[in-house]
Amino acid sequence: MGDPHREQWTEEYSGRERVRLVVEMLGEPETVTAIADRADVAWATADSELEALVAENKTKEHTVDGQTKYAPNPVQTLIAEVLDLIDENSRDELESTLVEHTAQIESLQEEYEVETLSELRNKLVEEDLSTEELRAIRNAASTWEALKTEIRLSKHALQLYSDVTQLSRSDGDDGLEIA
Repeated sequence: MGDPHREQWTEEYSGRERVRLVVEMLGEPETVTAIADRADVAWATADSELEALVAENKTKEHTVDGQTKYAPNPVQTLIAEVLDLIDENSRDELESTLVEHTAQIESLQEEYEVETLSELRNKLVEEDLSTEELRAIRNAASTWEALKTEIRLSKHALQLYSDVTQLSRSDGDDGLEIA
């Protein structure tokens, strides 16, 4: 009997859609073979779709150890994330998020008596800490890093908010999409 999740995956999405979804989720560049395996498609299907994604500038080719590998285009990913934030939030909501995330970082700075993320990470090696304390510092550092990313995205969205919403309205388009 087959894996029900695999059957649902293959019934719900075409092979090309599965290749695109796999590429979007990649943390590291992968080969055509690895992407084809994860997408549950033939090598030729993955290769063809990856060529199309590269032509659309949605995917980048990398040569790693003499092998061609593929990963999402980080510029396109950033633009898509910023446009999603603008589409899903008002200017006021973006500003509130920025304030909230900044306050959370300030709270971590006070709690751990540090000014920077590097100082917090240095606490892992500078002090004799219990496993629980080490985990708490690692979790705080991960949270801080995620907050910095969200702050950066929120700032980009706020910088572009007026232009994007004005252009979106002038198109007569109700939502924002990246082609």
